[in-house]
Amino acid sequence: MLSLVTDAAPPGWEEEFRQIGQALDRHDVALLGSQVLSLPLEAGLRVETNLGSPPYSVFDAWFHWMD
Repeated sequence: MLSLVTDAAPPGWEEEFRQIGQALDRHDVALLGSQVLSLPLEAGLRVETNLGSPPYSVFDAWFHWMD
């Protein structure tokens, strides 16, 4: 799933991407880029997920699923 994260607007969506970013900024909400999401979690931290296995990344911690 992390491979689907993009740091740039999809073609044809540049203006919408910019507007969404501005709206989030006004509310102090930050979009995490792929570089941050791919960082490893500290050793010993566990993520309750059925879709991944250690070593876990920041992406795994934010977006985890239990079925």
